[in-house]
Amino acid sequence: SAFNFHMCYMVPVQEEGLVVLPTHRLLTESELTADDLRALTALFTVSEVAPTVESLEAFLKIYEKENAFCVYDGSKAYGLFLKDENHASELINAGCPKEACLLDVVILRDVVFKHVLKVGKLKMDEHIMYAESTTDALKKVDNGQAKLAFLVNPVNPETVWQIAQKCWRLPEKSTDFYPKPVSGLTMMDISPEEKL
Repeated sequence: SAFNFHMCYMVPVQEEGLVVLPTHRLLTESELTADDLRALTALFTVSEVAPTVESLEAFLKIYEKENAFCVYDGSKAYGLFLKDENHASELINAGCPKEACLLDVVILRDVVFKHVLKVGKLKMDEHIMYAESTTDALKKVDNGQAKLAFLVNPVNPETVWQIAQKCWRLPEKSTDFYPKPVSGLTMMDISPEEKL
C-alpha cells in the first residue's frame, strides 16, 4: 500500500556543499538583568560588543571553534564564550551524548536559559521565536517582538550525523540544512478501493 512508504531526500553528510545555517533564538518575555550578567560571568567570559550586525557576526566568526554566542537586548550586545566545559557539563541533561553536550545550542538551552535565566519550557511563538539572519534577529528586538536575541553559530553537519546515530534529539531549530530540495507538490495516489 502506498501509505506504507515515505518519500525522503538523502544527501551524504560529507557533501562539500551541504551546510547547516544558524537559527538564532529570541526570547519574548525574559530580560537580561545585572544579576543575570553576573551569573553569566561565572560560566562565560563576557565582553561587550558593538550592537551591530557586522560586530556580532565578526565575534561569532572569531569564536566559531569555541562554545560562543552573542546576546542583544535592544541597546547593548555581549559576546560570551565558555570558560569551563566541565562546569557547564554538570548543568546539562545527564543523558546527553558527549557529541551534543557542548554544542552551542545545547549550552544555550540548558545552561543559559534554564540555569541562568530560569526560563522553563519555552513555547514556540509564545516565549521563544527564531530568526535565520542576524539582521532579522536584531530587528525583532528593536521593534519589540522580542526582548532578547541570542545569536549562535551553526552546528556542523557531521556532528548532526554523529548525534543522530545516538538517537538523541537536538534542541528545536538546530538544523536548518542548505541547500533545500526544490520545493513542489508531492502526490500519493489513493485508489478508491485503497483502505487507509
